[in-house]
Amino acid sequence: MDSSERDTSANAEMIEYWNDHAGPSWVRFQKKMDGQISGIGKTTMDRAGINAGQRVLDIGCGCGDSTLELARRVGPAGAVRGIDISAPMLALAEQRAALEPALKLEFQQLDAQTADFSSDPFAHVFSRFGVMFFDDPVSAFGNILNALAADGRLTFICWRPLEENPWMGVPLGVTYEFVAPPEASPPGAPGHFQLADEDRARQILEAAGYADILLEALDEPFYLSGPGTAADAAAHATQMGPVARVLADSDEDTVQRVEAALVETLTPYYDGTGVRMDSACWIVSARAG
Repeated sequence: MDSSERDTSANAEMIEYWNDHAGPSWVRFQKKMDGQISGIGKTTMDRAGINAGQRVLDIGCGCGDSTLELARRVGPAGAVRGIDISAPMLALAEQRAALEPALKLEFQQLDAQTADFSSDPFAHVFSRFGVMFFDDPVSAFGNILNALAADGRLTFICWRPLEENPWMGVPLGVTYEFVAPPEASPPGAPGHFQLADEDRARQILEAAGYADILLEALDEPFYLSGPGTAADAAAHATQMGPVARVLADSDEDTVQRVEAALVETLTPYYDGTGVRMDSACWIVSARAG
């Protein structure tokens, strides 16, 4: 999509970012990225109680990993629609879905903050780390409410604060020994930790019209960038994710020095399969109020 043709209204910055930068990188590293968080996503689905025969909306579906798993769970009597703002990621999702033609699912390029859901209710709205990037989260979740049937439920997983997530904090700490940290984002800004504060997340959902809001802490280790050595994890960190963003304007010598330091730091976390580190999330559930 040409930048001159891009929407300049809601979430314009994120739409550009996920189409021109993060999206292509996710496509390149899809197996590693999904290998890192697919287990957490499945745990969230288990807790959500998504059943066979349900219609489910998957927000921020990315390259389709969560949508495919949801479709397997609801079976042929159900259906799943995955939506995302990233065209490159959706293109890969379509390719992956074509390999499982028996699954009942579809993908659409939509912004959940502004899409018209009013005539197409779902029994469940689900998201795996896909609802932390809205310019106006109250408006966005209010619009998502329109996607729920009268007895429908919302379930999503999001990160708790950075200091509780060493999988991100440790590599960033190493990186900041070589480059200056970026200016801190204001509280509640779009990004990984927009919904990290329990009280703020609850207030957003209440203001958007939800009831029976529950935030359940999930502390579940995972393999940083999936199975692989500390060198694999360090190399991937400099190419994709928070460390890569910090290093975006750094010269090659700096990147190599950061990567070497990361190998040294991450080696003690290697368990024979991969670099296994703790993560801290909220599993958030609510119903239409």
